[in-house]
Amino acid sequence: MKRMAIIVLLLVCFLFAGQHTTYATEGGSSYYFPGISATFAPALEPHPGWLAANQMLFLGGKVDKTVLGGRVNLNVKVDAFYNYVGGFYTYDKPVMGDAKLQLGAAFAYGKVDINATANSISRSQTGDGLGDGMISASLYWKNGNYHHKVTQSVYVPIGAYTDGKLANAGKNYWGFDTTYAMTWVNMKTGDEVSIAPGILFNTENNSTNYKSGNEFHVDFALNHHYFKQHYAIGVQGYYYKQLSGDSGSGALLGSFKGEALGIGPAILWTPPAYKGNLSVIAKWIFDVDQEHRAKGDYGQFIIGYKF
Repeated sequence: MKRMAIIVLLLVCFLFAGQHTTYATEGGSSYYFPGISATFAPALEPHPGWLAANQMLFLGGKVDKTVLGGRVNLNVKVDAFYNYVGGFYTYDKPVMGDAKLQLGAAFAYGKVDINATANSISRSQTGDGLGDGMISASLYWKNGNYHHKVTQSVYVPIGAYTDGKLANAGKNYWGFDTTYAMTWVNMKTGDEVSIAPGILFNTENNSTNYKSGNEFHVDFALNHHYFKQHYAIGVQGYYYKQLSGDSGSGALLGSFKGEALGIGPAILWTPPAYKGNLSVIAKWIFDVDQEHRAKGDYGQFIIGYKF
């Protein structure tokens, strides 16, 4: 366990200690939500059947300058809340050898509050309504204490969006996120290490002619499970860096690339009354460093039920 923890921490430190040329995306954020791919044993193969999940995401952040509503805005403060409701089905019959296939989709309600300054004029706006959707396909397989998962997620721009508005619940472009997750867990001691690197590809926002660059992200988690007490605790975090600059006539700040690192506590509870079918996860991640990306706090609260 100690060896695996050291390896993960060294990897994260190595990535962050690299070149600090900075990167970013439209609005200083993207479809990637920090830490979302590594909570508790994310690569552990689920039991066949349906899983329903309600996931609430909270964001509070600031960025010195970014492009919103087709113009450059300064001193941007963002508070956002998204509630995703989703369903996922895991097939009993293996595919591609001994892998298990899971398909799912989620829909969201979003509310975004933004305060910013443009041309020396301060503006505040609120946008709420239907958020963008997500569909996904995952493959799970294992090798002893090592569990693996590959997920392809597609973010569908069906959310509320108004041209020229600062605060929108939708982003008005597609996103394609490919993520690999690996979990090592010792069922006797309860120790767990998980890491989940991924790449997110974005299409152009046709309303603003802004194409956010492609993004690399890696989430990590060091957890300990208290199986008899039906809960787990952990330290979880993320590292983010854009792989290509922003482009298009709407990228008024040029490639304007971003980078960030965050860490925070998390807890899992599986109430014994539901025989492990119900799970509750709460986590909070705060940025410890960032460049040209909204620096802030990220909250995640999930209630899942396995039928």
